[in-house]
Amino acid sequence: MIRLEEKYEQAVQFRKRGFTYSEIAKIVDVSVSTISLWLSKKAFSKKIRDENFKRAAKDNIKRMRLINKTRNAERTIRYAEADASAETEYKHYKSDPLFVAGLMLYVGEGDKTTSHLIRIANADIAIHRIFISFAKTYLGVPQEKFRFWILLYPDLSEKVCVQKWSKELKLTKTNFHKNQVIEGKSLKRTLHHGVGNTIIGGTVLKRKLMKWIELSLKEL
Repeated sequence: MIRLEEKYEQAVQFRKRGFTYSEIAKIVDVSVSTISLWLSKKAFSKKIRDENFKRAAKDNIKRMRLINKTRNAERTIRYAEADASAETEYKHYKSDPLFVAGLMLYVGEGDKTTSHLIRIANADIAIHRIFISFAKTYLGVPQEKFRFWILLYPDLSEKVCVQKWSKELKLTKTNFHKNQVIEGKSLKRTLHHGVGNTIIGGTVLKRKLMKWIELSLKEL
């Protein structure tokens, strides 16, 4: 039977070779707390701890670089596939009135700066109805993936506005997200139900949409 003194000596030697407390505990068959009690106050052990921390930090940096490199490579492939698919689909869709309408609506009213979100904001319900139909038909976005919120003025009833947008766009409560209220009065008749915001998440979808717009503008 190995005596406790022998286990202690083994622990010291393994620690000097750079082993962690957990690794030493498994090797010499004692608890981690016992290893810590034996070694935590030893000067050489503190030095090993600092060296292990530095080495772990360097290893983490290398690992993250490798992960990011892999992700970037995968992202590049995915984007290239999306671009190629967009070019092929554009040839088939470019004569469809709804397709052209969706693209032109986004040119005029859509967000073009955010890479991972498709977002169109307007007070005109018809614009959202057309764009939602476009997104379902050509981008393949299912009903549950649409997010919608309303920019409201204080003098507008949130309940009435939500009911109006929901009915006209055939959206359910699950599609609606927290609405926003801004100061001031809605003096314009076009704002009597607030400003609607249709949002679709997806970097690849946004890239495909912007590729379609690019191709359509080239043909003008």
